[in-house]
Amino acid sequence: MSSPVARINRRILIIDDTPSIHEDFRKILCPDGVEDDLQSAEQALFGDTLTRQVERFDLDSAFQGQEGLAKVEQALLQGQPYAMAFIDMRMPPGWDGLQTLERLWQADPKLQVALCTAYSDYSLDEMNDRIEMGDRLLILKKPFDAIEIRQLASALTVKWQMTEDAALKMEQLEQAVEERTRELSDANIIVQNSPTLLYRLRGEPSFPLMYISHNITKFGHVAKDLLASPDWAAELIHPDDQDKVDQAMAKVLDKDAEGASIEFRLRTGDGHWRWVENRYVPVRDPEGRLLEVEGIIIDVTEHKLAEEKIALLARTDGLTGLANRSTMIERLHQSFAAARRGASPFAVFYLDLDHFKHINDSLGHPVGDLLLQEVSRRIRGCTREHDVVARLGGDEFAVLQAEMIDPTYSSALASRIRDALVEPYSLGGNEVRISVSIGISTYAPDSESADTMLVQADMALYRSKENGRNQYHFHSDEINQEVIDRIALTQDLRKAIEQDELELHYLPEVDLGTGRILGMEALLRWNHPERGTLDADLFIPAAEKTGTIVALGHWVLDHACRQMRQWRNEGMAPPVIAINLSLAQLKSGNELVRDVVETMAKWELSPSDLQFDVTEATLAQTKWTQNDVLPRLRELGVKIAIDDFGTDYSSFDYLKTYRVNHLKLAQSFISDATQDRESATTLRAIINFAREVGIGIIAEGVETHEQRHSLMATGSPMTAQGYYFSEAVDSHRATELLHAGHIDPPPLATPGSRP
Repeated sequence: MSSPVARINRRILIIDDTPSIHEDFRKILCPDGVEDDLQSAEQALFGDTLTRQVERFDLDSAFQGQEGLAKVEQALLQGQPYAMAFIDMRMPPGWDGLQTLERLWQADPKLQVALCTAYSDYSLDEMNDRIEMGDRLLILKKPFDAIEIRQLASALTVKWQMTEDAALKMEQLEQAVEERTRELSDANIIVQNSPTLLYRLRGEPSFPLMYISHNITKFGHVAKDLLASPDWAAELIHPDDQDKVDQAMAKVLDKDAEGASIEFRLRTGDGHWRWVENRYVPVRDPEGRLLEVEGIIIDVTEHKLAEEKIALLARTDGLTGLANRSTMIERLHQSFAAARRGASPFAVFYLDLDHFKHINDSLGHPVGDLLLQEVSRRIRGCTREHDVVARLGGDEFAVLQAEMIDPTYSSALASRIRDALVEPYSLGGNEVRISVSIGISTYAPDSESADTMLVQADMALYRSKENGRNQYHFHSDEINQEVIDRIALTQDLRKAIEQDELELHYLPEVDLGTGRILGMEALLRWNHPERGTLDADLFIPAAEKTGTIVALGHWVLDHACRQMRQWRNEGMAPPVIAINLSLAQLKSGNELVRDVVETMAKWELSPSDLQFDVTEATLAQTKWTQNDVLPRLRELGVKIAIDDFGTDYSSFDYLKTYRVNHLKLAQSFISDATQDRESATTLRAIINFAREVGIGIIAEGVETHEQRHSLMATGSPMTAQGYYFSEAVDSHRATELLHAGHIDPPPLATPGSRP
């Protein structure tokens, strides 16, 4: 067995025909007294920090490719190989960089390489035609950047060492496997020609794979590749089965645990899935400590398919092909149990066709059967793939609506089903019309049981029939009224857009110290004909859940930009106008980007005139779903601010992801900072960090002398909003404020006084 190379191999060979380049590399990679660039920022944010040890590298020089090859060969002979090389692309009159690279890799295939090339040199396609552009090669474009060179040197030398260590550990592991499996050799010969796999796991929580029999090739995998993979389980186990496998393996860690069996889907090399049975036993030392887990895996796919076919016949309705009553009840119980564990809530629908008996008696059972089949098809067409549709018997149906986040979702589905079923049917030469009555029960944390929910849906169904049929009801009067009110509000809101009942108020953003107006935030108000002026928080949630928010967002953008253009024409426009952006608008994708571009062009504004305020919760969801709308808006030149910063995640990760311009500190955060020392320290750290990285601060909800005094004491310039300066005002009053140019704050008093 080869001996390990000293940690970490920092030997680097510079191959370049220009002596000054070698000196530049030495200054960058072998510095004296260099301080980490991040250290000063960390000290400003967190106070004293530990001094980082700057990495130093062992450099060697060659001025032509031939000389470089000789040094690489000599280093190998001496047992001191180079971890990486920086190679210049052009080194006349000798070999060029690509030829040098080819010869070096013939001598030392493990050598990591950074190829230094100018934009005028070979294209990547030309280079790829000559050499294999694998993970051993990175391209460094000229002119050089010192940080890039240090990053490349650090990353590639560490990669060389990790590769070397992994090879050493694999060699040791293979020897251990060979010793441990000699006693199983006879049995293993038998296994090679069967669908049964043998495996062993090390007895620690991550369960590293120590051994797997070579007949894993029957499933399209290579044993040594799986042994080398830190994520071998993810490569083999179906994602939907991973949780139950994890739970089963976790039980093995208990001292009293014995052998067990579990079924899961195993991925084949071509991406297909095979059902397997995993039988395993723990191996312990005399003290009961878990040493290993030994097991066998048996392919049970054909047996499983046969079982599923038999189960399918027993679990479906013979006439319609839908799930039957027993299947629906089973799935209902599963959904209820999952919701109890924290999964998404759901709803169960009970449906009954109105006057079906009359059609069945007058036109005959064959026509009645055709009607039931067509009804089934239409219901299925209204639902999603992961919803469950069942025929309970006769003309009774049920729907299990998965992931029902809000009762309005159930209302929308019930409306779709009702409207779909009321359309005429052409059955065997007869035109038939029918309607449906629907009862709905929605899951809530205080729901008693799955069976109770089904009873509640049945009771709601009879309420629909008693009230005239062809309608739906929820099991709860409160939910019924909530849905009715929300639908009515949404309908009124659509009318409000058309009938000019909406208006914008403006909340000034001012310099904390001087009161100079630096921006205006547009806030939506609704002059409801019956309920008076409504603030946005009274109708925006309903608009978000029903999709009306996209139309509202367009209205706000257009009217805010129109007002900005009017102020600019009058010579009193603020530097920026801020608009709140919702998750639903971001999900509209290209539609939002197009709307912003067209609206700016319409009112002759530049992107820098706009600032979009987005909450952290919205940012978290857009990042998780890899929504790219905000980065695209940022590329246009629009400003981005994180609204209510400090109430949700308070993560600095968003700052680099979205290149944020401002943090809007939440009102509660600022209020706490005036009363609590720990909150004040956190607030100061955030402000200092933002100042270091060039991000502006907007303090929301500044209402008192104490709050203003506390913020000014940080010594950082910042913008403020709040009643201390001004409440949100209509466009006329906002114009007056802009004409004045600033808002005089009350005199700054000592802490503890009131304005």
